[in-house]
Amino acid sequence: MKKIIFWKVMLVIAGCVLLFDSCIVGAKNSAPTGLKVPALGYDSNSVWLFWERPAKGEQAVYYNIYANGDLIGTTKIPQKTVGTNHIQKFKTENSTLAGELIAFHSYKAEGLQPDTDYSFTVRAVDVNGSESTDSPVVSQRTTPVKKVIHLTDFGAIGDEMTINTVALQKAIDACPADGILEVPKGTFVTGAVNLKDNMTLQLDAGAVLLSANVVDAYTMGSNNRYIGMLNADGFSNIRIVGEGIIDGNGWKKDGADHHYIKAKNKENKGVMDKDSVLNIGILAKSQTQALMDEGRDFKNAYAGRSTTLILHNVNNLYMEGITLQNPAMHMLSVGGCNTVTLNNVKVMTYGCNNGDGIDFSGQNLIVANSYFDTGDDAVNFSAGLGLKATSKPPVEGIWVFNTYFAHGHGAVVCGSHTGSWIQDVVAEDNVMENTEIGLRCKTGQGVGGGARNIMFRNNILKTMKHQAFIFTTDYTDANAVGSFEPAEAGQFRDIIIENCNVDTTNGPAIEVDGIAEMPHKNITFRNVHFTNVQSNKIQYLENGVFDHVTYDGAADQK
Repeated sequence: MKKIIFWKVMLVIAGCVLLFDSCIVGAKNSAPTGLKVPALGYDSNSVWLFWERPAKGEQAVYYNIYANGDLIGTTKIPQKTVGTNHIQKFKTENSTLAGELIAFHSYKAEGLQPDTDYSFTVRAVDVNGSESTDSPVVSQRTTPVKKVIHLTDFGAIGDEMTINTVALQKAIDACPADGILEVPKGTFVTGAVNLKDNMTLQLDAGAVLLSANVVDAYTMGSNNRYIGMLNADGFSNIRIVGEGIIDGNGWKKDGADHHYIKAKNKENKGVMDKDSVLNIGILAKSQTQALMDEGRDFKNAYAGRSTTLILHNVNNLYMEGITLQNPAMHMLSVGGCNTVTLNNVKVMTYGCNNGDGIDFSGQNLIVANSYFDTGDDAVNFSAGLGLKATSKPPVEGIWVFNTYFAHGHGAVVCGSHTGSWIQDVVAEDNVMENTEIGLRCKTGQGVGGGARNIMFRNNILKTMKHQAFIFTTDYTDANAVGSFEPAEAGQFRDIIIENCNVDTTNGPAIEVDGIAEMPHKNITFRNVHFTNVQSNKIQYLENGVFDHVTYDGAADQK
């Protein structure tokens, strides 16, 4: 009898163990982590939610979103944004290359009540439809219905001719705290204006703010460049949202109206090329010519063009839904800012000379669900030059996800200004197609600092015009103006590139170009597959790791 009881007990224990094991096997989906509401990413009837991509080995296929315990949505069909739409199209057309690399991890909760508290959670769903447990809760109160003032009530006329600088500045100044300045359908020409604290600039569908092609509409900034159309310095809590367009009016388009014509500023026997800025520029031409008329040489005059949006020393900056296009120089300069989000933003500067999408310095930048087609670098981090920069705070806390990059010199770019270090960068679940370089890390001797702690994962790169990945100390800018006291050479270190597919490069698949006295260090490539790429070019790399890096139809690697 004792033996029978013993074996019954053992069978029960074994059954419990098997049941426990089966629960472990079936429980491949952990609860999502990192759920957050981006700063200012909410209004009176909607809240944006971002969360971290699943950990390696997780089987999450999509996510269910809950508010106050009730199911309100799912990412089974990803949130429709300009970035996710292009990524979905790319995945359909490149199913083998894309595979299951990309996860979508954001959601816009809409139809909410104003001035109401909500508690949100997210659950991961596996291929069998089984949910994980809840993520940690994030709470957010929607705003009360905000007071709206209308640009046209201040005398602005959207006829594409009237210059509305005075009317727009009056409207901004009159916007109540936490209020909304609405720009209706129409093309409103304006010179430089200054935004202020605690305001929302809302551009309705069909609304265009167009930079005036009048040099006197812009003053000269402290850096010997014209200021932008929209400017802010030292403010907090600025939102720029809507379905409208901010147009820098920098350059003419080609005859087919496809893209802006790229400047060729070469001279032959005193005659400028037919595609020089003085022939194909609009505001870029006017500003360059004006500075030449004041006595600057061409190089210095050309460097004085406007960046369209110059937002410096701003705490909490949020942009959503808008299109930014055609700057005379860069599109968006965000300098010394803390907590900045570009969400579902379209940036169109392809062909614009020096047309960076965003130049960022500061802490905590999120770029999500967006689209970049740029004439220079797309998302660029800038940490100053030389010895003076080395004592300043680092540029840090960057998250770039679910974004599609088309043309551009680089998609995610560290440098060439690296003096105070660029660090803690995560770029994941993005597509880069027809870009010159995917991850572009560039610095120069004497620049100082560098970039470190970078995670570049689950990205797809197709048809890179140059390299897929470059880390170089040999970068110089022929158009740079000015000088600086040198520091040590910059360095790139503690970088992981993993779970990426690359199809076609016209330059080396991987290029590491350090120098003997400052080699790049601790760069790991893990689970990266290359197809139809050129041979790697690697010199002065210390502790490079290549783990499950494969090449298909590629030149011999070395």
